[in-house]
Amino acid sequence: MVLRTVYPVPEFALATVALFLLLASVACSVYLLVLRPVGGRQTWGISEILAITVLFLVALPMAAILTGVGEPLTLTTLSTVTILQNVLFAGLSAYVVMVRYRQEPLRLGVQLEGWRTLLAVGVVAAAITIPLAIASEQLATFLVGLIEGPSQAAARAVEEHTRDPLRPVFEQVSGPGAEAWLLFLLAVVVPVGEEVFFRGLVYGGLRARWGVVVATIGSALFFSAVHVQVIHGLPIFVLAAILAVFYQRTGSLLPPIVAHGINNVIAVVSIWRGWEI
Repeated sequence: MVLRTVYPVPEFALATVALFLLLASVACSVYLLVLRPVGGRQTWGISEILAITVLFLVALPMAAILTGVGEPLTLTTLSTVTILQNVLFAGLSAYVVMVRYRQEPLRLGVQLEGWRTLLAVGVVAAAITIPLAIASEQLATFLVGLIEGPSQAAARAVEEHTRDPLRPVFEQVSGPGAEAWLLFLLAVVVPVGEEVFFRGLVYGGLRARWGVVVATIGSALFFSAVHVQVIHGLPIFVLAAILAVFYQRTGSLLPPIVAHGINNVIAVVSIWRGWEI
């Protein structure tokens, strides 16, 4: 008992594993993003996408464990993690395209000419994705219900909503300043970072190698998979596929960013207002 008190072995072991995974994931990403020769390739590919994915799926969570950031999240920790993650998304994507492969920003969807029209297109995209997301959630619940039973599938859908680690932050935030900051994070910071990576880098890389159809399906599957949900995997896939279509049609990330931001705001407001979406 004394030894367990003086030497907290489980905590030490967890920290050791976290440190090892952190260092290994960073080393792997540095090699793939910096040291691995480009050769004669003109377009980025799976290796660069994998490197950034390893950073946000492995390195960031391990760093959170080592620094004591855990659940339940607070607005401060959520802000720190959100900003860091999306700076990595946007910054590393820009590095890959413009520095590593010496391509123009346009290859990453940085195109703002006719921005007023692009904003309007983004609003239209949001108007399309919201009802389709609701319908696809109902379809996913029905399909899962064929396997698990309707009541179990409905319970799973509710559970996925309630166990979201961000939900406690949404519910506890109060005051116009805190609410405005949270909406800024979810309506601006998250859409910009995620769209630059998932549509600009992932979709763009897949499209250059395997064409529009494979890129749309592949990037949407990837976007859905990283959210690690069953019932809501289908609505997320539908959202990502529609955003990819609008990106392909306009050549700009602005419409997907706007549509993504509107979807996020509606999701948060629905929690605050007690709406069922």
